[in-house]
Amino acid sequence: MDERRYLVLDLDLCIGCRSCESACRSYFENEKRLTVNEIKPYVTLPQACKHCEEPLCLAACPFGVIKRDEEKGIVFQASFHCVGCKSCALACPFGVIENNLSFHVTQKCNLCYENEKGPRCALSCATGALKFIKESELEKVKVGVRFISRSPYWRRV
Repeated sequence: MDERRYLVLDLDLCIGCRSCESACRSYFENEKRLTVNEIKPYVTLPQACKHCEEPLCLAACPFGVIKRDEEKGIVFQASFHCVGCKSCALACPFGVIENNLSFHVTQKCNLCYENEKGPRCALSCATGALKFIKESELEKVKVGVRFISRSPYWRRV
């Protein structure tokens, strides 16, 4: 069994270039599976599915379209079977599942599980702000000890 992996964002390194969003959209043919929110004009926050231990979207789906791979910890969706009821989008506490207006179905991040190298958003990140790390490396990542930069031209070293 492979070690579980996580998508981690370092806000101090994110420059708001949206290359993560572009990589995701280009692979999934303009489907929005990664949301980039602007908190202030100079702070962007790329958000993907958190792949929760107990996903509310899975529990809310009345058709069993959303499933969880227990081995990898990935919550994925069979989009072909989705009827677009939006129950999963309403249940998601992070607001990362959105309705696709062109196909009338919801789309969610699947961490590009078919790609051995990892999610395309993390691979395309020019500054290394998005990383796909193993569970053993997770404790090395410092959480809550940094702050968001005040300007897009000023970065902490």
